Amino acid sequence: MSVIRKPPAEESILLPPVVFELDGCKVYIYNVISTTNVRGDRRYLVTAQVECYGVFSKQACFDVSNEPELMSILKKEIVLFKSIVLSGAYNAYARG
Repeated sequence: MSVIRKPPAEESILLPPVVFELDGCKVYIYNVISTTNVRGDRRYLVTAQVECYGVFSKQACFDVSNEPELMSILKKEIVLFKSIVLSGAYNAYARG
């Protein structure tokens, strides 16, 4: 279930809560906060979590300017998380 809204600048942003598949993992978007930096650029603080192989990552906050940048960052996080889980190092990574 994904909700996509197109703002006037022809960019599309995700509105939470959103769950979608990316590179074989589920991505949970919990929160999106719109901000403006000191130069006047529109930025979004996105809180997300990844689920791969039945294991959840920690929630992370990403500062992005648009959806393609978010997807790029999420793909990198998925590769990192998959390597952590598949290497067996998840127990050291997880909060306990």
